[in-house]
Amino acid sequence: MAVIDFATATTRDDVLRLVHSASDSWKELILGSVGAYAAYKLAGFVLDVWRSTRSPLRNLKTPTESAHWIFGHMRTMLSGESNEIQERWVAQLGETFAIRSLFGRYQLVTTDLRANTHILFASNIFQKSAPRRRGLRRIVGEGLLWTEGTQHRDQRRLLNPAFGFSHVRDMSDTFLEKGAQLREIWYNKCIEAGGSVQLNALAWMSKATLDAIGKAGFDYEFGTLSGQTSELAEAFEQLFRSDFTVAEQIRVMVNDKLPIVRALIPGKRAKLVDESKKKMDNACMQIVQEKKAAILAEMGGAKIDKRDVAGHDVISLLLRANLAADVDPAMRLSDEEVLAQIPTFLVAGHETTSTSTTWAMYALARNPEIQKRLRDELLAVPTDTPSLDTLNTLPYLDQVSREVLRLHTVVAFIPREAMEDDVIPLGKPVVDRNGKTITHIKVQKGDEVMIPIWLINRSKEIWGPDATEFRPERWEHIPQEASNIPGIAPNLMSFIGGPRACIGFRFAIAEMKALLFHIVRGFEFKLSVDAETELWSRTGVVMRPQLRSNNNVELPVILTPVA
Repeated sequence: MAVIDFATATTRDDVLRLVHSASDSWKELILGSVGAYAAYKLAGFVLDVWRSTRSPLRNLKTPTESAHWIFGHMRTMLSGESNEIQERWVAQLGETFAIRSLFGRYQLVTTDLRANTHILFASNIFQKSAPRRRGLRRIVGEGLLWTEGTQHRDQRRLLNPAFGFSHVRDMSDTFLEKGAQLREIWYNKCIEAGGSVQLNALAWMSKATLDAIGKAGFDYEFGTLSGQTSELAEAFEQLFRSDFTVAEQIRVMVNDKLPIVRALIPGKRAKLVDESKKKMDNACMQIVQEKKAAILAEMGGAKIDKRDVAGHDVISLLLRANLAADVDPAMRLSDEEVLAQIPTFLVAGHETTSTSTTWAMYALARNPEIQKRLRDELLAVPTDTPSLDTLNTLPYLDQVSREVLRLHTVVAFIPREAMEDDVIPLGKPVVDRNGKTITHIKVQKGDEVMIPIWLINRSKEIWGPDATEFRPERWEHIPQEASNIPGIAPNLMSFIGGPRACIGFRFAIAEMKALLFHIVRGFEFKLSVDAETELWSRTGVVMRPQLRSNNNVELPVILTPVA
């Protein structure tokens, strides 16, 4: 009987090749085993779906739109302008209700601040679901975004110092440098065009923030503002390309839910992700190993103490902290875990900040009087290279930044799954579909909950009747109810809160302020399309501006240098 070396089979094609070369008896054994495993997993999945239909959440009110038997209400959310759909549901159903997600599972949606505080701080109960973690692991590896429990705690403990205020202050020079470079490029384009120029602000902002996160995150020069390319940049672009169709988004969700489908019928997108991830890992591992070797050589074999932990980029700080003599060996990260932080930084620190700053340009372009007031404040700064401390003393820049983060949330919602039965307290009682007034929501193990960042940030119950308007002055007199928002950034849900709050929130705010300093100080700008009829956004990894005419992800603006 032929020996089949499955240890060398790394792809579906390898497995099929080995199966075809095997004897009939081996084929029967292999196919029988695969069939039995598939039946076992399918039975477990069916049982899980059936159990979810008995969830206590079924007693909550649900949208009037009928739910698809497979895709639930998710297809409605992904196909249309999902945030408007969610706002309509809140208007119809109140602050707390349920929707149907993939395969008909019930999902709790609530803007109740007490409920969200409970969900965010009970991170041992409400975690990322197994399918979502599978998807994240395939893209970013076992970094901070993927981990849960003690592994997340240990990684975060080592990373925390790198995102403290003092180190963010040190990194702000990089943000200002990239902002100044972007300003110079745009200025030259205006001169070449004879005064004003039209360009895609989102594309350029993406380049600036990628260069900034590369330098500040792991001392890597992407050089995208200068037109350079690299294998790491190309791999990242392929991994996180934004031209997902609704069908592709749904397929990703199904594949994460049923990994056997992805294994047997991977599809072009899945193959592209695997190839790009392999290229990214190779480039990132080289960065990690070179930095680790340099640190060890610098120390000359001496033991590293936490007092020696210094450096400029996040990965260097992490490696030094990880190698410190007083770190419990059980808590040390492997090279693979350190590597996983690089794509994690790129996902969490690049796309979100570039899109937030683009939305800032959108809001300022639509409100020229606010743009002028901000420019006047920035022009009063007597230097082109202010410190982060100086930027943080500018009141209107701070108000504009916070209002952009509130009104134009780039991550619309965060899904979680209950790891065990729980009771979620409500700050405001609700009436369920049976007419019963309830003050607590019961959830069973496996139930899904949605933290609706967009809805909370725009809630009229919190921010008043003008909650959907861009008004930076509201931050001069913050409503009392906003103080109950459980966010790590005060009065904002944009970076969520609790043990899994965004570790880089200071980093993101500092970078946005630095970019706005140079852009608004250097240019007057307006939209080159009609915002009401041409611009919209759809839920994806992040909420980007899109053109209705062709669905391109972009923000076309006309720039004129300030005289």
